[in-house]
Amino acid sequence: MTVFLIAMLLFALFMLFVIASAFVGFVITRVPFVPTYAGDVKFIVDKLKISSKDIFYDLGSGNGKVVFLVEKLSGAKVKGFEQTLWTHWWAKLQKLMTGSRAEFSSHNFFKENWSGANIIYCYLYPPLMQRIEDKFKAEMKPGSIAIVRDFPFPNMPHAEKYYLPKQHEIYVYKN
Repeated sequence: MTVFLIAMLLFALFMLFVIASAFVGFVITRVPFVPTYAGDVKFIVDKLKISSKDIFYDLGSGNGKVVFLVEKLSGAKVKGFEQTLWTHWWAKLQKLMTGSRAEFSSHNFFKENWSGANIIYCYLYPPLMQRIEDKFKAEMKPGSIAIVRDFPFPNMPHAEKYYLPKQHEIYVYKN
């Protein structure tokens, strides 16, 4: 009985941590955790021919799903940025369990330099998209690609646009 109560207490504390970190993450970023479908990631990798020569950054990587899939499907060097602790830690745990070479950072991606990547991916909300567009243009090398899901850059014309199942759109921008 005591072991059961201790287990329940630990589970309750863990769930409290998950809920609290999700709330704090939302307050900091104003973006909730919304996963991307695996089929959509496969479509992106195939359509844009992402390969082992690419360096791919996921801005707001959540639990690392996109990062891991891009790495697995293409062999690209991958990095995810996520400020919500529980999803960041979950991604790091998965990395350890799978032997992935992915990198994960809990730093604010606006304060990081993006020039090391030639592809960025984001599924973020409209209030952030102008800042992402500006940083993409300022820091990324010519020929770099931004893959933006559902909420396009406000001022930059997209090079390609794809319609995915479940009413999602992918915008591709080239610097």
